[in-house]
Amino acid sequence: MSEPTGTFLGESTPVRHEWLRTVLQLLPVGVIIVDTGGRLLAANAAASALWGTRALEEMGLERYGLFEAYWPANGRRLRGEEWATARTLRTRKTISNEEVDIVGSGGARRTILNSSAPLYTEDGDMLGAVNVNVDITERKATERAEFFVSEASRLLAESLDWETTLKAVARLATLEWADYCMVDVLDTDEELHRLVVTAKDPRKQALLDQLMPFPPESGSDTPLARVFAQGRPVLVSDITGEFLDLLARSPEHRRVMEALEPRSTMLLPLAVGERRFGLINLVSASPARRYTRRDLAYATEFARRAALAVESARLYREARSALRERDATAALLEAFFAASPVGMGFVNRGLRYMRVNSVVAENNGIPMERHLGRTPRELMGEAGAPIEDLLGRVLATEEAVMDDPVEYVAGPEPRTFLATYFPVRAGAELLGVGGIVREVTEQRRMEKHLRFLTDATTRLATSLDWRTTVRNVAELVVAQLADYCLVDMLAEDGEHLERVERQARNEDLQVQLERSMAFAPPPGADTTLRRVLETGRSALVAEVDEHALRNFALDDEHRDILEKLKPRSVMVVPLMARGRTLGLISAASCSPTRRFNTRDLASLEDLAWRAALAVDNARLYRQAEQAVAARDEFVAVATHELRTPLSALHLQLASLQRTLDKQPSAEAERLGQGLAGALRQADRLTRLVAHLFDVARLGTGQMSLELGAVELSSLVHALVARMEEALATAGCVAVVHADAPVVAMADRPRVEQVLMNLLTNAMKYAPGLPVELYVERDADRALIAVRDWGPGIPPESRERIFERFARATGKHARASMGLGLYISRQLARAHGGDLYVEPPPEGGPGSRFVLYLPRWKKPSGASQD
Repeated sequence: MSEPTGTFLGESTPVRHEWLRTVLQLLPVGVIIVDTGGRLLAANAAASALWGTRALEEMGLERYGLFEAYWPANGRRLRGEEWATARTLRTRKTISNEEVDIVGSGGARRTILNSSAPLYTEDGDMLGAVNVNVDITERKATERAEFFVSEASRLLAESLDWETTLKAVARLATLEWADYCMVDVLDTDEELHRLVVTAKDPRKQALLDQLMPFPPESGSDTPLARVFAQGRPVLVSDITGEFLDLLARSPEHRRVMEALEPRSTMLLPLAVGERRFGLINLVSASPARRYTRRDLAYATEFARRAALAVESARLYREARSALRERDATAALLEAFFAASPVGMGFVNRGLRYMRVNSVVAENNGIPMERHLGRTPRELMGEAGAPIEDLLGRVLATEEAVMDDPVEYVAGPEPRTFLATYFPVRAGAELLGVGGIVREVTEQRRMEKHLRFLTDATTRLATSLDWRTTVRNVAELVVAQLADYCLVDMLAEDGEHLERVERQARNEDLQVQLERSMAFAPPPGADTTLRRVLETGRSALVAEVDEHALRNFALDDEHRDILEKLKPRSVMVVPLMARGRTLGLISAASCSPTRRFNTRDLASLEDLAWRAALAVDNARLYRQAEQAVAARDEFVAVATHELRTPLSALHLQLASLQRTLDKQPSAEAERLGQGLAGALRQADRLTRLVAHLFDVARLGTGQMSLELGAVELSSLVHALVARMEEALATAGCVAVVHADAPVVAMADRPRVEQVLMNLLTNAMKYAPGLPVELYVERDADRALIAVRDWGPGIPPESRERIFERFARATGKHARASMGLGLYISRQLARAHGGDLYVEPPPEGGPGSRFVLYLPRWKKPSGASQD
């Protein structure tokens, strides 16, 4: 016996189990498995025969519309998205037994029951869908044969195959009344097809066979079509040429009928009730034989019994098909029950288990056979009461309950399940309740762990004080993991431990923890905590016994405290950051039913790692603050001490310059040039010291401003006049746009300092080019803009240049300490304004530095500037 063949896509298909392959191939119904894109993963032989192998291999969601199918109710062709499989992939819902007329392999029309259900992985991810096609074409083909009258009953009873029956009817008819018998039946295409032609005279059979291609056309205005449409028998006692003309579908058809020399005919519909499924055409060719009304009545009864026989054959075939389908469904259900990764079960209306799979039995810890015939209460005692109550509610309301959470506390640790219960019906009859149970313990545990880590990250980020961080850690451990928590930190000597934090779930434990604060293990102590500290490896004591208690206690007093704390399970985890151990976290459970495991240890280690980083960052931040404060203090002292000797040096150089000016000579001129250079360097050093002094005061918050009304237009004109010599030396021309007075609330020397910095930069980076200054009002602010025509500043550098010690690149990199713009922006912001740089609004090269200051407001009743 050859093995059935189907379409399987090698080992890449998720359908890997050989038993499932075998079951699918033996099923009499078509089974197609697709992925989430609607593409073929597997198909059995029945499906390949129904659709054709090539059509299946090319299938996909975008090609479903190419499959020809129609809704039986209205004859409308299915769109691609209306196929059951496409809807299942879209909605993840099961679709059962939709009747569809299709054009399958080789153009054959079929009527199928189309079902589709989603397939999931063990993790609940959608894998694809399974589509089941039950070919019910034969059931729809309602034409069955039956035996004639009482003598035909025996013959008609010999076969339940409708084709055999109708051929037997035709043979019997030619024995009793007819010279010719033709049987036309309605096919699945809703057209009449000639099934059989039988001649009493074998010499006429070949001629009669030529009528096979000419069955009556449904809906046409011919005698045979009208008999079929109306469902009433017709007697034509005398066949005339005009009658043959009405029957003929072509000249060839007319010629053959005339050659057969028909004399009389009875046209008998094959019908049961209102259902018509064919025609029997009995023809007499004898000149002496004309059918009568009595013959018609007898033949009508003959046709009725034939129709009943045909109908019986149809029902028998449907019954056999239904039995095969039921057996196949039962086998498939059995396989799915056994292989299902989730718990599946069924209880009857008495809430007694009729069927469970091994997963349910394993979840309940009770063998499968003990479930059968028992209610949840009888099976599990009071633990089954909530399940039984819920099943009763589903039975009473006939409404499904989806994903009801169930907690099982039996065993080493609690387990969480989601149960779905739904009513099971057979037609209108309610049979009981089905259930699907899937375990989500690991999923819930992971969700809880992620919430814990999220909460921990948020709490640890709230403070840069390490003691606050340690306290937050202890509170988190008690809230999420343990009954109490202790935190020990290494002292400055790197050897001794200092107990810095303790948190407990209740007051009694807290009292004992306060007593334990003095018992941090010293160097050299042979305790669990010291071993964790020295090795950097965590310790998990799942069950605290006498030996474990000795390893924790330092002396008898400490042992007494530990016994009153009653630890049942303990974890000790090092706080490690940047390869250094900073301290320890100890967590304990006092519950008789709560035992820590490796998963709890991993959670605490994760928290300890985050906490160690937070503590280390807090310490580094504190050290950085101290270093910055020390630096600012040093800069302030150094610049203050430098100002006095620089002032004296500047005065002495100036005095020497005046003395040389009074003694003109070649030697004096040479010395004067050197002295002028020394004065310039002294001026530069004085400015640098002044900048450092400003930076120090800004860093320590000691910068103070003397605010008052300052008219900016006159200030800018005066400053440009004062810097005229320096501008000329640089080859720059300053153009001032200040047509109206603008008064700001400002410290005049500090505003001049900012503008001098901006003009100095313009002369440095754009020598030989003009500099434009603008003084304007902008709502409640005063604006001073300095626009140069230099190389400009890239967008990515427009914020960096205002940072401390940020210097330009290229030939000016060493020309300053990078403090001018930093001090200028800080002064602007100290005024309540700002300083920034932008590209020139009108385009072109260069940069535009904009200084904003608050406008001065005159007392109430006075007009504004």
